[in-house]
Amino acid sequence: RMLRVLLELFYQPMLREGFFDEQELSNIFPSLEDLVEVHTLFLDSLKKLREESGFIIAEIGDFEGTEGSWFQKISARFCSRQSFALEQLKAKQRKDTRFNQFIQEAESRPRCRRLQLKDIIPTEMQRLTKYPLLLLSITKCTEAAAERAKVEQAAECCRQILNHVNQEVRDMENLMVGAPKDPWDPPKSPKSAAGSPTCNAPPSPAEDASASHNTDITKRTLVHEGPLTWRVTRDKAVEVQVLLLDDLLVLLQRQEERLVLRCHSRALAPAPDGKQMLSPVIRLRSAMTREVAT
Repeated sequence: RMLRVLLELFYQPMLREGFFDEQELSNIFPSLEDLVEVHTLFLDSLKKLREESGFIIAEIGDFEGTEGSWFQKISARFCSRQSFALEQLKAKQRKDTRFNQFIQEAESRPRCRRLQLKDIIPTEMQRLTKYPLLLLSITKCTEAAAERAKVEQAAECCRQILNHVNQEVRDMENLMVGAPKDPWDPPKSPKSAAGSPTCNAPPSPAEDASASHNTDITKRTLVHEGPLTWRVTRDKAVEVQVLLLDDLLVLLQRQEERLVLRCHSRALAPAPDGKQMLSPVIRLRSAMTREVAT
């Protein structure tokens, strides 16, 4: 029901009104039409089964097959872009008053059941988490061993789909931390991606300066991510979000709702202008580690 609301009250009108083109909407709501079709076919199959069995369904365990693989693929594609979709729509609402009014009017429709768009988008993910629990509850009420085994297998298939989707969501979120707002755009410099120049002066060493301006984190493996205190000088500490990649350490600062790359400087007499620029992108092969950094 809510997927159809998303399609008919938001996706299709956004396209008709010209708020987004078809490519932009396919990035914001990937595979939405496919998801609606799969759910509709599944619902029709259940209705047909109920009618053929005189409204008493004796066997419900047949959940496997190519349909399951296709459902896993399109669900992962849709759910993994939720964070991106919410960011894009929120940014559009801030900049475009007509679009903001359109969203508010659509959300006021009875079909939305008093839910906002930001609450409707995650419903597919929420539904996936309920399937395994529902089927496991059914197994407890299933006496026939053969049918119980089918339901248990269906529950396991649903659990595998959920695990796959969860992993896709995590992978996409990892790629989007500090990456361009649109992950389908060609790789850009950190200035374009983060909305703030990496440095206004040449950092030192030169190797790190090159890394700052030519880093595409989507082509690297994320090893760890978390908060960190960057002690620039004895008196200056900066709270950053650190990305430990397979060959780089990236230090990102929060600026409003974005994570940006930003250089810092510290006084250093031998430097030409009396300052040393510290790059937020560090190559691991040139880094020196200590248990206690000084």
